[in-house]
Amino acid sequence: MNVTELEYSTVISPNDHMWITGKQWYFDVGRSALDCINSALASAHIAPTSILDLPCGHGRVCRMLRARFPHAHLTACDLDRDAVDFCAGQFNARPVYSQEDIKRVSLGQCFDLIWCGSLFTHLDAPQWPDFLGFFAEHLAPDGVFVFTTHGRQPIQWMREGFFDYGLSREEQRTLIEGYVKKGFGFVSPSNQAFGVSLSSITFVCQQVLRYTSLRLIGFHEAGWAGHQDAVSCIRLRNPWENLDALGRVPTT
Repeated sequence: MNVTELEYSTVISPNDHMWITGKQWYFDVGRSALDCINSALASAHIAPTSILDLPCGHGRVCRMLRARFPHAHLTACDLDRDAVDFCAGQFNARPVYSQEDIKRVSLGQCFDLIWCGSLFTHLDAPQWPDFLGFFAEHLAPDGVFVFTTHGRQPIQWMREGFFDYGLSREEQRTLIEGYVKKGFGFVSPSNQAFGVSLSSITFVCQQVLRYTSLRLIGFHEAGWAGHQDAVSCIRLRNPWENLDALGRVPTT
């Protein structure tokens, strides 16, 4: 199905802070996410019957998922309970409230498709294993996991003065220096609830390769709305299929 021809709900929550970007950009971003998802699903040759949207927000992407997969079992999860309740009511999604400690979130099932838009963009490096491990654990065999990160595009925007991510010049400098020196940068601004991170392709691939159950199938720089990098993985039925990439040899 052509994403531009998709008929999706245009009901917007009055509490949706993403709506501030304007109607056109709001829906363009949702459609772009679906483009990323469709591309990954095509590579994996699967049609999902169970989907997790985490963090779902107030449904910028969730509405697209419901329209594209009307018969799938859709789960919406977020720290924002109002957002979860909205997605449950408007898009026929199962509501699950997230927690600061992701390991305490109980989903009770695995999913054919997991979409994680703009979460890793706010995580410091030590938090990545808990979240990647959580998603790997809840991905069904042959399932597809698509997540987004900040890469080189945000650096260009900050250097050009196009967008500052709410950061001071010193915070921007610290963030970019971390990326340049280590392939990963992070700052935690005092005026924001969440941090901001930058992740190189090398850093992201190294993190994914820590999990023998995951195989990287796509990396599209600025693939999500010309902004965030879109990363896609599948869960292997036989984790040892990944040994060549990892350079490991089984001990038993």
